[in-house]
Amino acid sequence: MKRARVVIWYSVVIAVVLCAFAITIVWQQGRLGLRRVDRELDALTATLENVLRDEVEETGEPAAAAAEARATMAVPNRALAIFDDRDRVLAGQPPSGEWRVRVQPAEIDGFRFKLLVGAPLDEAMRERRETIEAMLIGMPIVLLLAIGGGLWLASSGPLVTQLREALRTQRQFMADASHELRTPVSVIQSAADVALSRDDRSAADYRETMEIMQTEARRLSRLVDDMLVLARADAGGYPLRRENLYLNDLLTECQRSVDVLARERGVAIRMAANGDVPFSGDENLLRRMLLNLLQNAVAHTRGGGTVTVDLAPNGRYAYIRVRDEGGGIPESDRSRIFDRFVQLDAARHGAGAGLGLPIARWIAEAHGGSLDLEESGKAGSTFRVALPM
Repeated sequence: MKRARVVIWYSVVIAVVLCAFAITIVWQQGRLGLRRVDRELDALTATLENVLRDEVEETGEPAAAAAEARATMAVPNRALAIFDDRDRVLAGQPPSGEWRVRVQPAEIDGFRFKLLVGAPLDEAMRERRETIEAMLIGMPIVLLLAIGGGLWLASSGPLVTQLREALRTQRQFMADASHELRTPVSVIQSAADVALSRDDRSAADYRETMEIMQTEARRLSRLVDDMLVLARADAGGYPLRRENLYLNDLLTECQRSVDVLARERGVAIRMAANGDVPFSGDENLLRRMLLNLLQNAVAHTRGGGTVTVDLAPNGRYAYIRVRDEGGGIPESDRSRIFDRFVQLDAARHGAGAGLGLPIARWIAEAHGGSLDLEESGKAGSTFRVALPM
């Protein structure tokens, strides 16, 4: 009876933590989406004001200038309207529905205007729905696993020690996931705050800030996408779309895609494939698996080194080996490299989220195959994919 109460309380605590985590992520995602829309509206308002000023100086007539400015600033899927100081519409029309709207007064050559710009919230709402979907799929799975683990712990072995270890693992996972999601959001927020802290920033400063925000937004998007893939995979909600393809052609495409990154790091990619290797599988997932392995190998190979890719079918299986020329993986860490959010190289923390290898292994296993670390030493590491023919 005592153990049952402990399991119940354990499950309640996990459920509360999961709910708090999901609420935080959805809230942060919503803020990020609205900030992105607001930045676009700020830029659009500034451009509209500059165009209107030029038209007023040219025509001297507010209505004609507003009409010309509105025609010049016609932007697809964006609302623009210009009012006079009595709120009469001079050009354009205010939007209706779910739009983010910005209204800003402007005085040009003695004429007073109100500039209205708006953007639909469809994209921000879509991202929010995808985040909520990922949470709704992933949270019940984690909760069920936690409850199942609690029941198993309650029925076998020393309860206190095992329960403490399970809680530690759950807390570590939640902390890692929260940290990885929070980091790009914090960078974006800091960059925006710095850019808006002064009114006299140059165009180059704003461009640099936007590039930083773009990079972090892409990283956040990739992270959410990876978490969604793993959540759907755990839930069994990611069916394979099998089609006939050639593994050698797919490998060549992936090599070309990674060549740019490899050249930047001074790394060469050498591929050996023995003729056509037909296969039936999900092309998008297989491409993702191969790209993850190649990018991982390039990232861990020293400058001037070589990543070797070998495709060797033997009748029953097609073996794909990817070898890097890095420093190798310590024996004590080899069992952890396929765990989620694990990054062994502290110097590269921030370049990824530690989800590439777990996703690659899941893709191989979803095709009835496997992904393993075949060997590792001071000369480098070799990962082997085995796909049943």
